[in-house]
Amino acid sequence: MRKKIAIITNAKEIREALKEQLEFIFEELIEVKVYSLEDKSINKLEESDLYLITSSAYEFLDNNFLRKKNIVIASLTLTKNIISQLKKFPKGQKIVFFNVSFKMCIETISMMYHLGINNIDFIPAYPQMMNFPKGNIIITPGEKKLLPENTKNRKIIDIGHRIIDVNTIIEIAIKLELEYILYYKKIKEYLETVATNTDSLNKILERAALIESQFSILKNVTKSAILGVDKNNLICFCNNRAEKILKKTNENLIGNSAEEILEMIPFSEVKESKKEINSKLIKIGGEYITLNIIPIIRVNNYMGAFAIFQEFKEEERKQNEYRKQFLNKGHRAKYFFENILGENKKLKEMLELAKRFSKTNIDILITGESGTGKEILAHAIHNESNRKEYPFVAINCAAIPTQLLESELFGYEEGAFTGAKRGGKTGLIEIANKGTLFLDELEGMSPELQVKLLRVIQEKEIMRIGGEKVINVDVRIIATTNEELRKLIDSGKFRKDLYYRISAFPLNIPPLRERKDDIEFLIEKFKIEKKLNLNFSLKAKKALKKYNWDGNIRELKNYVEFFGFLNKNIIEFDDLPIVIKENYEMENILGKEKYEKIFGKKYEKYIFVLEKINELNMLQKSSGRKRLLEECKKTKIEATEQEIRGILKYLNNQGLIISYKGRKGNEITEMGKEVLFLEK
Repeated sequence: MRKKIAIITNAKEIREALKEQLEFIFEELIEVKVYSLEDKSINKLEESDLYLITSSAYEFLDNNFLRKKNIVIASLTLTKNIISQLKKFPKGQKIVFFNVSFKMCIETISMMYHLGINNIDFIPAYPQMMNFPKGNIIITPGEKKLLPENTKNRKIIDIGHRIIDVNTIIEIAIKLELEYILYYKKIKEYLETVATNTDSLNKILERAALIESQFSILKNVTKSAILGVDKNNLICFCNNRAEKILKKTNENLIGNSAEEILEMIPFSEVKESKKEINSKLIKIGGEYITLNIIPIIRVNNYMGAFAIFQEFKEEERKQNEYRKQFLNKGHRAKYFFENILGENKKLKEMLELAKRFSKTNIDILITGESGTGKEILAHAIHNESNRKEYPFVAINCAAIPTQLLESELFGYEEGAFTGAKRGGKTGLIEIANKGTLFLDELEGMSPELQVKLLRVIQEKEIMRIGGEKVINVDVRIIATTNEELRKLIDSGKFRKDLYYRISAFPLNIPPLRERKDDIEFLIEKFKIEKKLNLNFSLKAKKALKKYNWDGNIRELKNYVEFFGFLNKNIIEFDDLPIVIKENYEMENILGKEKYEKIFGKKYEKYIFVLEKINELNMLQKSSGRKRLLEECKKTKIEATEQEIRGILKYLNNQGLIISYKGRKGNEITEMGKEVLFLEK
């Protein structure tokens, strides 16, 4: 029976190409159907054995759906032949790169830089751009038909749609229990044509662990020591590297109980908890060994596990102890997602995306104005991630001179600085190993240092200043910026290749002026936090909401503390800082002028009708046309029933009231109340 695969993309252009690739690889073993968010075909999604999702579609899918275990996120790449052709362009060549959207441009350009195409300065372009970039050459991944007509006279190079990478193919095969096809000559030939920036062995191991791999595949793709057990913890697999470390042969291991002959390896603990054990330090034959155990779980049943281990040198053991000391010295994340306050829809959507990013190892760029809480979000992402037990190391790139920043990040060997009477120093990148390096105000880092940071991101290795030894590091980078980095690229202050590498997964925190519905909520939270007993008059509340809050949440919190020092139960308008009062008065003047212009000569009648509707609403009395006409006569305001009808219709159209049929009459809106407030 053929396995069903559903391909889900955001844009419909790429889905047929992915379908063809899967059908070429798996042939009659699978049945593929394609779905797109763009054309709403996703609404007809059928139950499938596996869902292959592109990164552009991932963020738009429902959380409940994403919890399915049979989901694979597609990683796409190019063929080695295409990479070879692109590398032939001269260094510094400027070329327009055209894709279906800005996000897809960024993602693909980032991938190409990551594959070593550093000779080209790509200029992103996409449909419906206001100003299409200049350039004699345009490269596009199969989207030639979407190019504007006025670009057809340029040299256009179509490199074809991106193809599914090695890790994704292996993951699909294992998820569908079709891993045996990976040994087919045809499949091996296909995989050999796929470009990759590394041998991918560690990634294959990691993915295989998550997707219930079988040990026979691992034997052929890794040099690490691997020991496998079945559901009864009887040893069923052991590769050559494991034999050497354990100092035992396969004949002495296979079929025996791991709990009896290898009691130092806690398989029984993993069987009971069904949870992974990561980076555990054990001793085998007097040597330190780093151990990871990954259980294989099917329908919540323990089916076995495999242990991956390697020799742990004494120097590494000391480094591990050294990092633990730094954890005790404060290199920990202090905040969690619950510390990020707000009910605003835009904020909540961003936080939901941040939580999804947290569970991955991707590097993240957080953008937002000063005072919006970028650092708190970085702490929260770390504490929600699988790295939470390891260091969270923070440094402000704009606050430290370049030379000092380099030595702080990379460390230095003894005698590295001429005339300096100091020994060597471990850099913050090393200290953050296995954890997170938080680079605040990334825009403050010099272009020279940006080059070194890019190497850390791509190669996962550093060299101390004055040193010769390459040190491998496993660090996730979370960076923040207050500025528009693309503008800094144009001025030569920020490297384009680093921007594309770090900005593939951006998070933007909205400023407080875009989430004013959170102001009262935040004030209440800050009052509770500071144990303040204070309230605000109606006019004071209005003034706080009208203020722009350029200093964002930090500014609001400071003002709440200021109000607490006033030692008053009710904060009146006159108690507010002068900048808030002046802003309110100016807004009122502009608002009154606006409505005087809209209402014209009948301004007083419009205001009178609004006031009466508001009064009658508060008294819970009908505010119909006839009642309002009576109120006009009481105050000797001349108005006919026809005129009142016209006024009500206009106020309703302006959104200042809601008119109902029948006895209920009319109801003033919040906007209508704002207009009345302009008169006070």
